[in-house]
Amino acid sequence: MAYFNHAFKKTFLATGATIASVPITNPAGGSLGNAAATGGYMTTASLPTYALNQIAAASTLVNGSYENNYVAFFDPRTSLSVNPSTLTDCCPLYLAGSAIYCKDKISPFLGGYQETNKSKVINPKYVSRYYSVGSCPPSNNVVHVGSTYWTAGTAVATLDATTLVGGTTYTNGTICSVTGGTGEGLVVQVTTAGVPGPVVAVTIVSPGKGYSIGDTVTIACGTGDATIDVDTLIPAGVDPLTGAGGASCCKEFLCGETYSLRLDVKGSPALRFLDHNAYYIATAYTGCCPAGAIAPVAVDSTEVMILWANDLLNSPIVSPFIQIAVQDEMGVIWYAPGTNATFLASVGADTWNNYVSPGHTANACAGLIINGAYVDTRFGDCTFQISDFYEKQPVNLYPSEVDLNGDPCEFTGVCIVNECLGSQAMGLGETVLRDIILSESYRQNFFSSDFRIREITQGNQIVNAVNRQALYYRNYIQHSVPRFNNPSGTFDNDQYLLEVIFTNAGTAAAFEFNTTTWLNNCGVCEIEVGAIDGFNCLSTCTAIEFPVLPAQCGF
Repeated sequence: MAYFNHAFKKTFLATGATIASVPITNPAGGSLGNAAATGGYMTTASLPTYALNQIAAASTLVNGSYENNYVAFFDPRTSLSVNPSTLTDCCPLYLAGSAIYCKDKISPFLGGYQETNKSKVINPKYVSRYYSVGSCPPSNNVVHVGSTYWTAGTAVATLDATTLVGGTTYTNGTICSVTGGTGEGLVVQVTTAGVPGPVVAVTIVSPGKGYSIGDTVTIACGTGDATIDVDTLIPAGVDPLTGAGGASCCKEFLCGETYSLRLDVKGSPALRFLDHNAYYIATAYTGCCPAGAIAPVAVDSTEVMILWANDLLNSPIVSPFIQIAVQDEMGVIWYAPGTNATFLASVGADTWNNYVSPGHTANACAGLIINGAYVDTRFGDCTFQISDFYEKQPVNLYPSEVDLNGDPCEFTGVCIVNECLGSQAMGLGETVLRDIILSESYRQNFFSSDFRIREITQGNQIVNAVNRQALYYRNYIQHSVPRFNNPSGTFDNDQYLLEVIFTNAGTAAAFEFNTTTWLNNCGVCEIEVGAIDGFNCLSTCTAIEFPVLPAQCGF
């Protein structure tokens, strides 16, 4: 491995279920006691490596193929398991994992497939890095155009439960609009004591707009006038580059004008769809001015947003990548025509084709909420090929108001603010599966693209060892093995990267604690327990709900 400028990577699955006690037997006869494992991590001491396979076999009988893989540390002098957190000296260890394969032989001549998977000996003094990668779901790019709950800074974030007066006859789980206060558009779901009964808890479904802290609002779907006070507001989102946001996002639109909104969609999905990034310019004509008007007058900006939204969703270029909601001047959320009725009922909303304009309200403006949404059309699990593509990158959205020539810089357009920047998932099962295929190939256990050969050579056991729809936690140990006697006369060393994969955070945390304790006791690696490098998830986004995209058919 000294010939390569990267570390040789070896992958271990620690995805087994927690097992309290499994009897371990010596193949030559006799009992070795019982073993226990937390998740896929065995910490029972003084057991040989084949104990991992016996735990895995017991787990398979109960839990199935996704949860039958276990790892443990072993002392190279005795080849017996140890708990590294209990070691007081700086001794080398190696990591071993249970075999993926269910049969030891695939022919009279080829065997040894149930041999445990072992790492090189890890000398703590030669560990150069230890880090973890979290299990993170992807997030969509959500961008706001104009005045919305995110840009106005007057949407309701929380309601003060201590001020709740419960009313009398409310139905549990009802989606209710509220009245009162300085704003409009707040929608809540109520929890009641009894059916019907008084309200005991309130959950915000739609945050509305235009509210002030301390507003008393009435939950208008029962009797007895249940009320509650506004506690906190969603702060106005401000673009860090342009400063757009807050009050500056309220832009009036005048009659007799045509307004244009350009939307650019960038990222791997768009490139694969068109061989170039996608863009489209939507237009909205505000209609003739009233008869006798000397100067253009302001129109209902909600209708401008609806015209833009319809134009974008009717475009075959950008519509596959977006979902849109309109927030009107009064703060009410409207969804696209054709939105699932069950979803609309769950959020207490309607579609914008049913919007009836009350005319423009002075100092009130509407906005668009655009969700970068894309579901990749791909083969199902049963048609897996090693060359198959799976999408990881979310689309990035870049809307901007432009003039008639398409130039966004010639005038002050409507403000654009990101609520959520799209982020890629970490720990995808698809990625884990490919890591396992590569690692097993290094062990000469090749994964065939031919289905029949794959079945013969137990390649299906590799596929069945990973839940491709799940997200996994990972720990990495990077270490070197020096070449003290090199025929070339040059001192060098081989770099190894051990990847340990977990299904749950608790098992990953236990492995991390024990490993960092062992490394820290060595006194040469500046690694503190609980303070290793970590690649964790971004903050979760609080965007409004959008309908779930339907699953795409395979090719």
